[in-house]
Amino acid sequence: MSASITLEMLRFTVEELQMRRTAITSRSIALHLIKRYPVERNPEILKNELKDKLDYAVSRGILHRCGWDTYCLPSFRQKAYNYKTDFSSFWERYYKKRPGRRLRPPPQKNKISPSQDNDSDDSSDYYSDSDDE
Repeated sequence: MSASITLEMLRFTVEELQMRRTAITSRSIALHLIKRYPVERNPEILKNELKDKLDYAVSRGILHRCGWDTYCLPSFRQKAYNYKTDFSSFWERYYKKRPGRRLRPPPQKNKISPSQDNDSDDSSDYYSDSDDE
């Protein structure tokens, strides 16, 4: 029986591996998880689950992406820089990636041609500044 990868597992794994190496690859993390935890043994399923969890851990500030496929523990400065509220994390993770969900572009204002300027029936045309009453 396999367990789902948790953020705590990722944090402890990177913490242990970072004692020997500065930046940890996702392959090293996967091998360490297989040795230490009852996770999925199928490499393709594990790879997809690990990628999702690593992206989520980076977006929450638990891990820092050092390079293309390398991760490390964040410093205090990186934690402050990567801080996100719960709503912005939700927006980034779920709402933007929903298939078929498109945000509408803002409505475009109709450009008025010079010929339409003179022929307008706007009520402001009938307004006069004189007080001839």
